[in-house]
Amino acid sequence: MTAGNRHTDHSGVFSPPLGHLKPNAARSNSDGPAFKRALNLFREAARRVPAYRHFLKKMKIKPDTIRTKTDFERVPLIDKKNYITQYSIEDLSWDGILASAKYISTSSGSTGIPFFWPRGRNQDAVVGMIFRQIYENIFGTRDASTLCVNSFALGTWIAGLEFYNATKWAADCGNPIVMVTPGIDGAEAVNEIKKLASSFRRVVLTGYPPFVKDIIELGKASGIAWKRLDVRLLTGGEAISETWRDYVLALIGKKNDVTSIINVYGMAESGVVAHETPASILFRRVLREISGINNMLPDDKSVMGLYQYYPTVRYFEVVSEGSLALTVDAGLPLIRYNTRDRGGILGFTEFMHRGGDRMIEIARQYRVDLEKWRLPFVYLYGRKDLSVSFYAVNIYVENIKYALEPLFVASRLSGLFVMSVEHMANLDQRLEITVELSRGRMPNAALNKSITKLAASRLMQVNTEYARLSSAIGNRALPKIRTARYGEIHTIPGRKHKWVKSA
Repeated sequence: MTAGNRHTDHSGVFSPPLGHLKPNAARSNSDGPAFKRALNLFREAARRVPAYRHFLKKMKIKPDTIRTKTDFERVPLIDKKNYITQYSIEDLSWDGILASAKYISTSSGSTGIPFFWPRGRNQDAVVGMIFRQIYENIFGTRDASTLCVNSFALGTWIAGLEFYNATKWAADCGNPIVMVTPGIDGAEAVNEIKKLASSFRRVVLTGYPPFVKDIIELGKASGIAWKRLDVRLLTGGEAISETWRDYVLALIGKKNDVTSIINVYGMAESGVVAHETPASILFRRVLREISGINNMLPDDKSVMGLYQYYPTVRYFEVVSEGSLALTVDAGLPLIRYNTRDRGGILGFTEFMHRGGDRMIEIARQYRVDLEKWRLPFVYLYGRKDLSVSFYAVNIYVENIKYALEPLFVASRLSGLFVMSVEHMANLDQRLEITVELSRGRMPNAALNKSITKLAASRLMQVNTEYARLSSAIGNRALPKIRTARYGEIHTIPGRKHKWVKSA
């Protein structure tokens, strides 16, 4: 394939002015403007992205015939397997020119193979606008000097750099925010907070939820009086539970505060796509109260995350088997991209209807003006990929197969295992792997120890994010190995083995 027209600045086409990201300007996913922007992105990608033009031709889709939402639903879903891995990164880019990007971040796929995701001015602008809403309308940074501590992993991974760029954008827009970047060095984060916090009215600590909790506990042990500081937490990388939120709020002296911990929903492919708001947090609390009494959402008890999003820049659809598809200008434009996340979407009005009088009552109790957050909701049940999220690091089935391979070859193991991430009494995470021994072998402490050592060592070889995590938190990254006698891991004849145990 050859490149299309010479690259032109397309940021004005798909990057809306700030007014389009104000909650009252985007009331539901079905609004005409939201779909029109998605349709325009489809048409531009079909014309200017060599890979997508070829993909549509192969799928016998004529772009000119796609005019309505019903037509749009005929456009084939794309994913890493059928699209991203089938073309060069240049052909996946606007006009076939990778040089039009400003920087490139990486992520690991289901086999641990890195994927590369270009970013540009448009992506920084949109995410910056989203973060500005959080900083100004939830944390109130416009009115007080703020120290922002970026404890996301830096380097080639998206989270640390995206949070840095977005926070700088918000600061450049008039928010008195000063940033430090300790990354995943918890001791350095604590040191910076101890030395600098007294010079600011507020501290915003950002990072993966488990790391943020670690920093708070480490800080408490080293003498930081968190309850004397106005601390806000901005987390991402994995969903948080209301139990986790309550626990951490108590540590920072903000019990029952729905404006002090905001979790974002993002993915390496597109960056941040949605975030919690006071309205979404209150709805989760209502959900927790009356789950099972009236089914407010399908499978209430399995909801892992509940967020609100801006439909003019993140267009969601629910497709086959309850997966979420996303249309977004993400550096590499993604049209009906299958996120592999299970979940659903509902408009603000429908959510209010389902929350009923209790939603209104609890909003008054928490002094939250729900009308300020008239945005659609997206809720998640979890990923369909064969992986678990451990301290926001994706641990894949293939990683564990690789890690245990020498013992399987040596006939000590049967080859079956089940992995999960469990929470201990102090809410720390622990990676647990139950491995089945070969026929006739019995569990013993020495074998468990050797499996643990081998699994951790080889896991670091094949998963670079895990290696960084191990360097940061030491022995807490070690998997907890349990050996099971042959036949103890239950399988169903004729069905695929379930390698991952649901939390």
